[in-house]
Amino acid sequence: MEKFVKLLRNLNHFFIVPSVIGIIGGFSAILFRKLIALSHSIFALFSSGKPLFYPLLLPFIFYITYQISRYFVVSPEDATIDEIAKRISLERGGFNLKRGLLVLSLTSFNIGFGAPVGREGPIAKLGGVLSELFSKLLRIDRIHLPIYLTCGVASAISATFNAPLAAVLFGTEIVLGKINSYVLIPLVVSASVGALVAQEFLGDFTAFYVPPLHFQDAEIPLFIVVALLTAVSSLFFFVSLNFFTRLRAAYRHYWGKVAFSFGLIVGLLLLFHLEAAGVGYGAVGELFKNHFSPATALEIALTKLVAVVLSFGSGVFGGVMAPSIFTGAFLGYFVGDYSQFDPRVFALVGSAAMLSGISRAPFRSSLVIIELTHSYQLIVPILLTSVTTNFLVGLSNEVDFFKRALFHKGINVEELLSVRLKDFKLSDYLKPVPPVYENAHIRYLIERFLKGKERYIPVVKSPKNKKLVGIVSLRDLRLAAISDLSDLKVRDLMTEEPFVLTTDAPVEEVLKVVAIFEANLIPVVDKNGIYQGMFDVDTFLRKISLPQ
Repeated sequence: MEKFVKLLRNLNHFFIVPSVIGIIGGFSAILFRKLIALSHSIFALFSSGKPLFYPLLLPFIFYITYQISRYFVVSPEDATIDEIAKRISLERGGFNLKRGLLVLSLTSFNIGFGAPVGREGPIAKLGGVLSELFSKLLRIDRIHLPIYLTCGVASAISATFNAPLAAVLFGTEIVLGKINSYVLIPLVVSASVGALVAQEFLGDFTAFYVPPLHFQDAEIPLFIVVALLTAVSSLFFFVSLNFFTRLRAAYRHYWGKVAFSFGLIVGLLLLFHLEAAGVGYGAVGELFKNHFSPATALEIALTKLVAVVLSFGSGVFGGVMAPSIFTGAFLGYFVGDYSQFDPRVFALVGSAAMLSGISRAPFRSSLVIIELTHSYQLIVPILLTSVTTNFLVGLSNEVDFFKRALFHKGINVEELLSVRLKDFKLSDYLKPVPPVYENAHIRYLIERFLKGKERYIPVVKSPKNKKLVGIVSLRDLRLAAISDLSDLKVRDLMTEEPFVLTTDAPVEEVLKVVAIFEANLIPVVDKNGIYQGMFDVDTFLRKISLPQ
């Protein structure tokens, strides 16, 4: 009987609950598409299909969206992938059903009326909202809640883009930060079921048609140019969006008029380049049919980029994935069309590179493009260009490389750097762990580990020379226990030249170490390599995480 109960419990965790969540995510994506189509029909009713109505209607759409979001205290940043990952990693859910549905409605309305935004952020949020509601109805153990919330988000993304593999990677790379069978199997089941539901009702679709393409080794230098161009565009997006976000917070009482003005500007931009309206996958499909000149492709890319920045800056809801793919594709096509090579190869590579620059997830971005277009033969240039763009963008703020790893450890890095760590001093977190000498007998080390609570003990040369030469851990001692200990010295067990922090290490360096290392104590030395103490990671995490 006990084995039968255990079998039911495992079936429930690995297959039954994830399958139901996958169905919920699949129908969420279908609902979202229907709402966008309905909104577009309403726009067509008003405009009779004439582009002139974009500058006439979008100002009111932007104004109404801002006022509604302000009234319900909802920010467009709440629907971004990073915010959703942060909500699951740091807060274990807490999604609000009413706000989730409001975000979905506003996004579908905005896209239907031509706002140049994407749909993945809001649909991921809806997947998280509905999966949390389902989990609470079933009274699922809280320890499993992050897994099932991620299943909901992954299934919704999988159904939206018909990309189950990228959705699974999204869940493991962005949200949970864990890869093991207990997490991976439910994610795979949810993402697969979500994709199957969408395929049943929407067909086995690709976002846009891409013909069979192949690359040549001689094209690699131009891929670097694409990476550089998409990195600059990504940085422009981040800097501009941060600027407008701060302005919106500072002048929220007057921002309705600004949003109206931004809507007018976006409407005028769309009047000149209608291809930039809405999600824009149709225009990307036309790009792969060689329907644009290089100059026109560049104009459309810049138009989309500026229109997206103004849209998000004004407070319009939407996702950044589709605009990133669109902008990167047209930028890449522009670069490729000035060479003797096929510009469509550069368009596809550029779409992945721009998505990588904006999302800061190169592997997931590459898989999204490959699955969206079934262009597996271009996996090498897509991966190389994506990681290059991600690297170039990360040079502007190295902490971004480790932001999601810090999320998984419960650290909201943006808040910390702007508020709590302004006056950071490494000396405030030093623990005075007495060192051992490299010539000390191993039995002295055993006594230290038996009496103390430390798992790591620093090793210095001698009582007079406190230069750090190594570190020894409880694990090192356990591995040595199978041999004869009678003649062993500390230097025979220690790890030489361990990683250290210097006393003048900036907070960014400390955060990088916390993200990468699992150790709770890290040796600290001065500029001459003299041991000063151990950086206490646990104390650091407590002080920056608890309310003050």
